[in-house]
Amino acid sequence: MALTSFDENSALLVIDIQERLMGSMPDERMERCLHATKTMVELAAEAGATIIYTEQYPDGLGPTDSGLLELLQTHDAGRVEKVAFSACAADEFEPYLINLPGRVVVCGMETHICVYSTVRELLAHNYEVVVPIDGVVSRRDDHRENGLQMMRELGATITNYETVVFDTLKSSKHQAFKKFSKMVR
Repeated sequence: MALTSFDENSALLVIDIQERLMGSMPDERMERCLHATKTMVELAAEAGATIIYTEQYPDGLGPTDSGLLELLQTHDAGRVEKVAFSACAADEFEPYLINLPGRVVVCGMETHICVYSTVRELLAHNYEVVVPIDGVVSRRDDHRENGLQMMRELGATITNYETVVFDTLKSSKHQAFKKFSKMVR
């Protein structure tokens, strides 16, 4: 049974949501991805999950989106700078890879390149991987769909961020239900 929730035995990995790269993405999908990611950062922090974000060659692609970066820093997220497409190939990621909890929710861009490469490596290291469809984006929709299909075929659980939110909360009686139900759109 695949779990799609956050708890203290899970992690959120945000891949390369960087300002310069964001301009190449379809506006509506990018807006949706950014909203879903910010919601999941808040949710992961609420649930006590580990939060990590990567930046692909920040000298060339710029920093993480400023609003997202502020939120990540507020929740003491770990930062990994990388040049390889898979976060798992970055030397800075190795301590996280060794100590990651068993379930990792992965979001970011681009779906068919850095997200796919990272998910493939996480699965090869026997992690349970969850990918919310509205938490990933590529420049082209067919590339995004292809990336999602390849990750599903490798064994990742493909879901949506709303399922992650409500699976984490479990009940409308959860203390943060009102906060997060207002964030889902």
